[in-house]
Amino acid sequence: MKIWLKISLTAIAALSCVSWVQAEGWGSGTDLPSTLEGFALEGEVPEMEGKVTLVDFWASWCAPCKAAFPEMEKLYQNFKDEGFQIVAVSVDQKANQMQRFLDKQKPSFATPHDAGQQLVKAAEISVMPSSFLVDRKGVIRFAHEGWHGKKSAENLTHQIQALLAE
Repeated sequence: MKIWLKISLTAIAALSCVSWVQAEGWGSGTDLPSTLEGFALEGEVPEMEGKVTLVDFWASWCAPCKAAFPEMEKLYQNFKDEGFQIVAVSVDQKANQMQRFLDKQKPSFATPHDAGQQLVKAAEISVMPSSFLVDRKGVIRFAHEGWHGKKSAENLTHQIQALLAE
């Protein structure tokens, strides 16, 4: 069974520039597939079922993405043993640009490549980076647009802890 990710970031922008919003404001919550099969992602894509997952969209040319990666690595290291994971989806058109970025950043979390731009189009991503925090049941609970340094890292920490405690 395929479930297509359809998320409108326009709704986020309309919420008085609040960086984090509860996905429940989009109706009953948007379900994410337990795998991202069907989007032709290249590279490792871990199972998401039963895990709290941060699905992050990034690009090598994005300065805020470069700033976010070290903080995401810290979050991953702090919470991976509790059932947290990161799937950082590159939207770079050229794999060699993505690989140069990854060689510098050296993340230990999954970094699949959306070479065909299928997932990023389905998610209607308009700002880099954009990320979605998904609970253990596969429901998007929080969405983030952009990277706001320490504030973003603190928000993510609190939200990850809350979802892991459920």
